[in-house]
Amino acid sequence: MNKNENIDLQFDALTAGIEHDGLRSKTDINIIICYMAAKSKVRLTQKAICETLVEGAIANYFEIMDALARILREKIITEDEDGFLVPSKKCMELIEYVEKDLPLTVREKSIRMSAKIAAKEIYAKENKVEIEEAKSGYDITLHLSDNNEDFMVIRLNVPSVEEAEMIKDNFLTDPAKIYNTLINALL
Repeated sequence: MNKNENIDLQFDALTAGIEHDGLRSKTDINIIICYMAAKSKVRLTQKAICETLVEGAIANYFEIMDALARILREKIITEDEDGFLVPSKKCMELIEYVEKDLPLTVREKSIRMSAKIAAKEIYAKENKVEIEEAKSGYDITLHLSDNNEDFMVIRLNVPSVEEAEMIKDNFLTDPAKIYNTLINALL
């Protein structure tokens, strides 16, 4: 095998949408998924892992979905009844053996971003956001909840659905920050 053939085997993943330091190997994508499931301090879903790797431009969406399907099929990672990923013993052993092969920046970025996305998933389950078309623009209603009971409801009217979606995303990223900022301003 010549030098060029070895490089082709090493970089066998689709690269559309990834940054220069992104993962270009199917093996590396499998490893980063195992790494995230094993090393994250928060529980992750398939969606959180996919969003992290796509938003971080770490790996191609289609390669991520293919890797997740393969990893779940081979029971390297399983899903619990709530849809959270659970690393198997095989996954933990794989991580110990090869995690240093992944660039440190990719490992750190994936864990940091996955924590934010996982928190957003939890906030979305706990706090509701409704967007409705109104006579003038769109009404967006933000529900801050604790134990399924609203303790604050904010209703805004915005001119476009894009602005409403942006407010929804910002709210679900950190509803506690919105609450604290508003209460501090009022008091």
